[in-house]
Amino acid sequence: MDALTIIVTIIAIAIVVLYFKKKNDKLVNISEGTTKQKEYGKHFQFEILDDYEEAPLGRWYRFNRWMAPNILKMESTWNKEWKLFSAEEDVRGVTRDNRQDDFLIMGDQEDFKIFLERERQNKFDPNAIKVMGFATVNGQPMVKQLGYVSKETAKSLKDEIDLDARPRIVYLPYEERNYGLRIQVLVRSANYKKKMKNI
Repeated sequence: MDALTIIVTIIAIAIVVLYFKKKNDKLVNISEGTTKQKEYGKHFQFEILDDYEEAPLGRWYRFNRWMAPNILKMESTWNKEWKLFSAEEDVRGVTRDNRQDDFLIMGDQEDFKIFLERERQNKFDPNAIKVMGFATVNGQPMVKQLGYVSKETAKSLKDEIDLDARPRIVYLPYEERNYGLRIQVLVRSANYKKKMKNI
């Protein structure tokens, strides 16, 4: 090979190496916090995207141009039997009873899911709806409460039989920034309700 071919080859290899290094640089270290976080030696995994890249489904991501480094989003889908009730519902009570720690342990697992569960026995609000999280952690299923939907939303949903949810935005507790969680709330579609009524 002549010198020019060698130089071009080296440059091409360098570009490929830098590209994959960037794609794999997806970790924000949050293991400096609580004892529970330290026990798991936890890093929270997400993708960092350039403007020309498409947001992935079912994985946390942020775009390079975003100013706040601790804000992550997740894109989700659902079938036609569901419809979107709330695009970004603030989850309440996320820092009570180690809920923040539980999310940080569960939230970036491949099978992480959020679902809603009514709490009829809640003495403060009979319409209360818990936001629950599920993931497999260290080979074991983990189910934890992550918070509540707002009292106003719970009241609006009191007549809905079936509920579901998807993760939407997380504010990581990173460099003195506070933790927060937003979800998408789903209810059954009109077509699904009609179909069930006719059965």
